[in-house]
Amino acid sequence: MKRAIFTAVVTPFLLGTVTTSSQANTSTAARLTIGAQGSYTQLELNGRGNDTEHMPEGGVFINYGNKMTAKAGLVYQAEASAMYSKKQNQKLKDGQVDLDLGWRTGLGERHSLDVLLGAGYKWNRLEPNTSRYDVDLTNRTPFAKVAAGYNYRFNNATLRFEAGIRQVVDGDAQLKIHGLSHEEVDLKDTSNPFAELSVLFNTRGSVSILASLYYSRYDYELDGQFVMTDSDKQTRDEYGVKVGISF
Repeated sequence: MKRAIFTAVVTPFLLGTVTTSSQANTSTAARLTIGAQGSYTQLELNGRGNDTEHMPEGGVFINYGNKMTAKAGLVYQAEASAMYSKKQNQKLKDGQVDLDLGWRTGLGERHSLDVLLGAGYKWNRLEPNTSRYDVDLTNRTPFAKVAAGYNYRFNNATLRFEAGIRQVVDGDAQLKIHGLSHEEVDLKDTSNPFAELSVLFNTRGSVSILASLYYSRYDYELDGQFVMTDSDKQTRDEYGVKVGISF
């Protein structure tokens, strides 16, 4: 009798434990990811003359969301990143914040598609190596975003490809020549493509590894002209990699 009572009490507990463990192994909850990123940036300054700079950059990123884990339904992610580069006394600084919200539709056991809308803000500053004055060329660009994503779930990993457009809205550029002048000109609203291929490894574990390759383009076109320089357009192509720990 005692054995029967013990079995009756313990069996539901064990079943509950197994069920909880199984759910944890296939968690679709949002994750926090922290990591490092590096990129190669081609920067073109256009005006009466053209100048091209090739700048390696390094930095960090942090994001939180369920883009890499959700099977279907609401998907979301917030991300912030900071980058820095110095080459031959020429400096490049970057900061960006993205917020995405969308809906995912399952196409089967392993495949899914999603559509996202988003918004964000990008700030960057170029400090060229000049002989006479310290110069800061700063771009401030709020943007709206539309994107689509494809996801494939392996047994213990998830692959995701996302591509879309960032639309600059009411951006501006500042040219500061220290000790001489400070100018501010509005930027034209431009459409800028981006794409990212990501893999989340060890999705059944409590700690996973995220690896990504990405491309982004920004056209900074002045809606006017600086007095102190003839450059009126800046084009930036960035090819990068991210590696982070997700938990």
